[in-house]
Amino acid sequence: MFKKIKKVVAFALALTMLMGMSTAAFAAETDEQSGKNPFAEEMTSLGNVSSEADRLSGGVDLQVWPGDGPAPQVTRLEIADIGVLNSNGNLCILLKVYGYGRGYTTFNGREIDYVASEPFIISGTGADGFYYLYDCGVKPVAGSYVFYSKFTSTNYPHKVVSINYPFELK
Repeated sequence: MFKKIKKVVAFALALTMLMGMSTAAFAAETDEQSGKNPFAEEMTSLGNVSSEADRLSGGVDLQVWPGDGPAPQVTRLEIADIGVLNSNGNLCILLKVYGYGRGYTTFNGREIDYVASEPFIISGTGADGFYYLYDCGVKPVAGSYVFYSKFTSTNYPHKVVSINYPFELK
């Protein structure tokens, strides 16, 4: 009798471990591994963008977070893509924010808000940051534009990271 109970418990434990490992392997897939823009269906990239500015914010110090504990500080902002929203034809900018925080964003001096967001994972199982898709509110015509964004980290010491990105559409 005791031997049968031992076998059932061992089988249940093995089954639980198998399920746990398959779930963790699925959750650990990163956006770099998938290799695609998370908003590829919502936007079309533009090829006629030029800028002297860097697409990254200064002070890059990437940190890897294990997925538990406090939310990671904002460490970097990156212009991931510039394109046109398929829904309304407006110019849009995809911003990649490493870490967790609250943002303030302007386009040509006018405050704008994101229309969609998607988390991304660098390592582990927790989100390491987010993609934010911004509708700039204008049609993509030739000219000069300035995109500015500032994010303040959610947790202490409330680090502030900003990016000022002037660019031209030709």
